[in-house]
Amino acid sequence: MATCKGQGCTKEVTKPGHFMCYDCWKAQNGGKSAAKPVKLTNDESLSARSIAEHFTEKTGSKITAQKMNGILNELGWINKPPYGKQGWDVTKAGRRKGAFTTPSKDGTPYVRYPMTVVNDRALRKAVSDMVGDNIAPEVATQAQETAHVAPRKTHTIKTRDGHYVRSRGEALIDNFLYAVRIAHAYEQEVILSENVTMVPDFVALTPSGNVYIEFWGMEGQPDYDARKQDKINLYKEYELTLVEVSPQDLDNLDAYLSRKLAPFGVQTAF
Repeated sequence: MATCKGQGCTKEVTKPGHFMCYDCWKAQNGGKSAAKPVKLTNDESLSARSIAEHFTEKTGSKITAQKMNGILNELGWINKPPYGKQGWDVTKAGRRKGAFTTPSKDGTPYVRYPMTVVNDRALRKAVSDMVGDNIAPEVATQAQETAHVAPRKTHTIKTRDGHYVRSRGEALIDNFLYAVRIAHAYEQEVILSENVTMVPDFVALTPSGNVYIEFWGMEGQPDYDARKQDKINLYKEYELTLVEVSPQDLDNLDAYLSRKLAPFGVQTAF
């Protein structure tokens, strides 16, 4: 067990993958209440355009407000309003960051963010990855060791969209997402907080926001089952949408995933 990283705290941390005791974590993140809108005025917050201008100056690469909204959408902080409306709405993950939805002059909703968002590790890394500029702060070794990636076999199976995955099950999932035209990432690191990272099997960008897909292909092995439970706990704690796939789902995978993703605006032939 590790010692809590909270300032002045000496309690032991008992939960795997965490660096703070519950009291310190709650004080920093506000527990579940952190998902409530933060009461900021427009003068105390930044729009996507302002954030884009900040990183344009920082990187020397032109970043538009549209491109910044794409990054924020990929991070799962915002998504499109329902029923084909224009603008953007904040998600639960975005509210955790202190973002909130507000109407523009013509009534179109858009999202504003606290001034500190430009220092957020997840956002800096996403911008860095997009423009190929090293602006993301170094990730602590300790955080890397708890990224929840199982030490499984190497990536040897090539999918239809060019990803190299570890198993037949992952290849079938990737090929399904490609076939139904769902933008997705494979084993992309997701920064949940400053000290907690996770690597899902897939992040699918659906019309209703990010959906995380996990293929549990090695159930029954004690170490694997422990890592699986750690990941499930993180999905629950950070209120992320998880779709679980087991080996028995593979025979009817297209129909299974179509049914699971339909509530998020994904339309398929199944």
